[in-house]
Amino acid sequence: MSKRPHILLATLGGQPQIVTFTLDLLLKDFPISHVIVMHPGANSEKMQRSLRQLQAEFVGDIYQATGQTIHYRPHVIKMDDEPIGDIIDDEHADATLETIHQLIADLKRQRYHIHISITGGRRMMGMLAACVAAINFDRHDHIWHIYTPDETVAQVKDGARMHVSPEAGVRLIRGPFIALGAYIAPGQTSFKTAEQEQQEQIDQQERRRCQSVVDLITPGQLKVLKAFARGLRTSQIARQLSISEATVHSHKHTLFQHCRTIWDLPASDSIDYHFFYQKFGTYFEDNYKS
Repeated sequence: MSKRPHILLATLGGQPQIVTFTLDLLLKDFPISHVIVMHPGANSEKMQRSLRQLQAEFVGDIYQATGQTIHYRPHVIKMDDEPIGDIIDDEHADATLETIHQLIADLKRQRYHIHISITGGRRMMGMLAACVAAINFDRHDHIWHIYTPDETVAQVKDGARMHVSPEAGVRLIRGPFIALGAYIAPGQTSFKTAEQEQQEQIDQQERRRCQSVVDLITPGQLKVLKAFARGLRTSQIARQLSISEATVHSHKHTLFQHCRTIWDLPASDSIDYHFFYQKFGTYFEDNYKS
C-alpha cells in the first residue's frame, strides 16, 4: 500500500452516523488519518446537532471509537465567501462545485489518497462531489456509497447510534468512475478551468491516436477510413469509391486491427464502423478538409 496519507471526505446532512459508519469500515483496509465533512451552512438545528455529534467523536483529534489519532474538521460550502444554506439554483450548484473542487485540488497537491463518501446530505451535493472527484481523482482514490439495511436505519436514525456491529449489515459499495485526474495539473483555480483543460488533454490524446493510424495505412485504406468517418456504410463506400464491397471489408478489417492496437483495446472488446465515425469524424474535419 502507498505510504501517502489517506483522507476521508464526506458529505454531511442530518445523519452524522453515515460518516462514522464509513470511517469504521474504511479503517479495516486503509490508514485514514484525516476526516473532513463537507456541509452547507449550519442554519438548522439538525445540522448543528450533526456537527456536534461528529465533533464529540474526535476529541483532541483522537477517534474515540478506536483511540487512533485522526484529525477532524468541518468544511462549509460557500458562495462569495458566505455559507450557503442549501443548493437551490444553478448559482448555488456552481458554488458547491467550486468549493469542493478547491478542497480536493488542495488535497491532491498535498499528495493525499482521497476517499469520498457521497451518501450523506443532499443528493445534489453528493452528485456534484462525484463530478469533482472524476475530474481530480486518479486510480488511488475512491468514491464510496454506504448501504444500511432498513432495520438498522430505523435504529440509528439521527445519530441515535454512531457505531454498529458487523451483524448490522452496514457495508460500503465502491462507486465506479473514470479517473481523469491524470489529464490535468492539480491545483487549478476553477472547476470549469480544470474541466476544460481535462477535455483538451483528452482531445489531444485522441488526435495523436488518430494520426498514428493514418500514418500506418495505405492511401486506399485512408479513403475508406475517411468515408466511414463521414458515417457512410459499406455499400455506400463501395459505390462512391468504385471498389467492391469485399475490398471495403478487407480495408475495414485492417483498420480495425490498427485501431485495436493504437487504442490498446482487448480482443474481447467488439468494435464496428461506428468507432470510425466517433473517433475520426472530428479529426478529419479539423485536419483533412477537402
